[in-house]
Amino acid sequence: MAFYQDLPMHEGEVAMMKAMHAPVVDNPSFPAVSPQLANHLQIAPLIAIGTLDKQGRPWTTLWGGQKGLAQSLGGNVIGIKTAVAGRHDPVVEELMGKEATGTIVREEGQGRMVSGVTMDLQTRKRVKLFGHMIAGALMVREDEATEAHEHVVEIQLVLKIDQSLGNCPKYFNKKVITPAGTKPVLVSDAPQLSQEGIDLIAKADLFFVSSAQNYKDMDTNHRGGPRGFVRVSSNEASGAVLVWPEFSGNRLYQTLGNLKVNPVAGICVPDFDTGSMLYLTGSTEILVGADAAKVLPRSNLAIQFRVAAARFVSEALTFRGKRGEASPYNPPVRYLSSEKQSTVPQAFQLSQATLLEQTKLTPTISRFKFALSNAARHKAGQYVTFDFSSRLDIGYSHMRDDDPLSINDDYVRTFTVSSPPGDPPRPSQRLKDDEFEVTVRKIGRVTEELFKHVGTENGDRVPFEVGIKGFGGDFEISTAAGRAAFIAAGIGITPLLSSLDSIEDLSVIWTIRKEDLGLVQDVLNKGAEIASRLRLFVTNVSSEATTSEETLFSDFEKAGVQIERRRLQRSDVELTDVETIYLCTAVPMRKQLMEWLPERKLVFEDFNF
Repeated sequence: MAFYQDLPMHEGEVAMMKAMHAPVVDNPSFPAVSPQLANHLQIAPLIAIGTLDKQGRPWTTLWGGQKGLAQSLGGNVIGIKTAVAGRHDPVVEELMGKEATGTIVREEGQGRMVSGVTMDLQTRKRVKLFGHMIAGALMVREDEATEAHEHVVEIQLVLKIDQSLGNCPKYFNKKVITPAGTKPVLVSDAPQLSQEGIDLIAKADLFFVSSAQNYKDMDTNHRGGPRGFVRVSSNEASGAVLVWPEFSGNRLYQTLGNLKVNPVAGICVPDFDTGSMLYLTGSTEILVGADAAKVLPRSNLAIQFRVAAARFVSEALTFRGKRGEASPYNPPVRYLSSEKQSTVPQAFQLSQATLLEQTKLTPTISRFKFALSNAARHKAGQYVTFDFSSRLDIGYSHMRDDDPLSINDDYVRTFTVSSPPGDPPRPSQRLKDDEFEVTVRKIGRVTEELFKHVGTENGDRVPFEVGIKGFGGDFEISTAAGRAAFIAAGIGITPLLSSLDSIEDLSVIWTIRKEDLGLVQDVLNKGAEIASRLRLFVTNVSSEATTSEETLFSDFEKAGVQIERRRLQRSDVELTDVETIYLCTAVPMRKQLMEWLPERKLVFEDFNF
């Protein structure tokens, strides 16, 4: 019976655990070929491999296309046999040399370090490995997988495994892998990214990263998220800079522990649609807490990666991947502070707001009145940023399948202020200087919590208090420069509500579901002058409306509202007599409107979450 000694945690991993206020735990890695790895080698269709070049820089690649590309050979030795790109793969070049075919390499002594991770994107399973190279061969064989009757470059690699570890399925976006032929062409070979490289990063929902504890240990792992979760911060000739958030994981910090000690990494970004590959190596900086949020708002942990060398190779992959179900754990894309105005005020000055009153307007929409501990200083059209973390954050959890989005949720939300500001004085101001209102639809965990409370003025015995990070945004509606139009969908009418008394000569187009007619009624009650300028499109109306619906329609028409019982069409928004069109809709509809209104002056608020 073999006896395996527990592996110690590296100094970098311990340092990261302390920096993130996580408990220091034992290293769960298996110091050999685990049964899990032995099994997964036989069924995984992909394997990412990392190694160091002669300058000590990590590089990463991705091989495969068919199940059974590797197997355990006994004695903690595994063999890999798979098609690879015949040219321009930096890992193949480092392990086998640049002469592509007929190469046989036998390592002396311990052999060079090699790390990897076996991947099955369809079942969301992966197992990491680390070891040393014993021998390898690079040969040419007839194509067996794609029936293309072409010659295929094949690598055969024998590794002695020192560690293996199974990983969780979080952040895996499913893909069905099929083999494909390769015709690798080097498109770009510079630290400044080509346009093809920028476009690939913009659509990528995963990449692979290798890091090294100098020459003691290596790690290759997967990073996944929503498409575009990796952001390009800059792209100068000296080297592009990428930033990505480190989502909540198993808190072993094996990659980040390496980067803490040796801040260099190798990345590969595969294009599963075209077969192209972006290979990168460069230096890293770990951003924690406020440093992370300053660069990538709403992040507590992020990596800034400065490219030292890069290759974009077209048709480099020996497989393609058909996109499947996205990971339920993916949080929304987090944009760089340099890309867009952050919805979280950078001062991070937190005050408390107390809920005074909830007024139900529809089955899913309510108006909430809050009082601040000081005067509410906001401008018309601005949003207020709430911090619900003290009420909803239950602490760290590795997996939470009943509520996966809560894993990376900071419980920070922004809602447009729907009450007029008091400074400068406005005739329509109904609230005290320390009060404000938001009109909210119940759509998720935070709003569900908010809707449970009616406010102290309505009978809540225990005050509902929530943190306020501040007010922000520049979505101010003005007709000073000429005629304008406002197009809203559903609750998107809220930015207009704080400006009803100051807008003249404004046309309003509003599309809303019949279930939300109560919101229309409330808006008309607050600002009757909008009725004559409002064209209302009501969807989901049956041929026979209810008596209460007909009553509302009749009241609206008497007030001067023009009602259309149908969906919005292109001809409805092609307004020839307006100079500026404000849009406040969900993103899909906004994109449709932008296609309908080319070369028009469009203004919209773009929240970064």
